[in-house]
Amino acid sequence: MREKKIRGMKRKTKNMIKRIEEHTMKFPSEFKHHYWHMHLPIAQDFIDLKKTPNKVKRLCMQTLLERAYLLMQMKPNDRKNYRVVVAISLPELWSSQIIIFKGDSYFKNFFNRNNDYQKWLQLSDGRNIQKEWGLLVPNDMQISGYKELMIEEDGCYEGEIWFIGELK
Repeated sequence: MREKKIRGMKRKTKNMIKRIEEHTMKFPSEFKHHYWHMHLPIAQDFIDLKKTPNKVKRLCMQTLLERAYLLMQMKPNDRKNYRVVVAISLPELWSSQIIIFKGDSYFKNFFNRNNDYQKWLQLSDGRNIQKEWGLLVPNDMQISGYKELMIEEDGCYEGEIWFIGELK
């Protein structure tokens, strides 16, 4: 028996790409708590569905990278230190986002996630999201991966977060 196709996959994918592009047409001017971010503008039940093909998920990741790179080129020359970073969450891609940090203090503290509820452990097993997903990453973007552990009352969630962008 064949699996049912996802209704409107081409339309939903096209709309997702269009909305990512619309949100990143210009460099943001409003920063709350020294950062700006844009979550994926798509329904979670589409992008995280097991039936959604990897080529659609790859296109989503690649679009985030391309738009982040464009935002890097648009940074204002106002003596503030901006860092543009893509956070790719796996297996739940819906939690992925583009983040722009304004200044270094929040950026440096952002990666310190080691408390009773959340831990980020640097991945050191030689994995490479760029190779695994066939992503084209510009040379001036760095990659760093973390295993994420979320400890909640009803259990523990485990995933990965890959940061790609201005990490140095």
